[in-house]
Amino acid sequence: MKQELQDAIDKIIAQPTLSAEETDTLMNKAFALADTPEEKKEAMTRLRDGLRRRKRHDVDVKSILGDAAPYLNLAQIAKQYFDKDRTWLYQRINQAKVNGKPVAFTDSELRILSDSLQEISNIIHQTSINLTH
Repeated sequence: MKQELQDAIDKIIAQPTLSAEETDTLMNKAFALADTPEEKKEAMTRLRDGLRRRKRHDVDVKSILGDAAPYLNLAQIAKQYFDKDRTWLYQRINQAKVNGKPVAFTDSELRILSDSLQEISNIIHQTSINLTH
């Protein structure tokens, strides 16, 4: 893949706060630089992998959790859904610095956290129903 195409893909990956419209525009420009179907496929793979690893410093998970936080067993969530220890999860929720670098969730990790909270919500809801029947 030529350098100009790599740079265009890297520019998209480096900007997590782009709107969908801005992202589409940059992607169209980037993929127009591909000369062959193989180069386009390689660029798509690079973009997909880069977006999967991209950190989301713009998402304040601690604020989003808000009033629900005291009711969550974050150690269990870290272990069961991420196969990590609670420290790993607390660092990301609190946007701590690890080895001098700020840590944050990736899009993929945010999706896992969201899905885990939905699953826990369903379990609690079903338990509530069972108590009254």
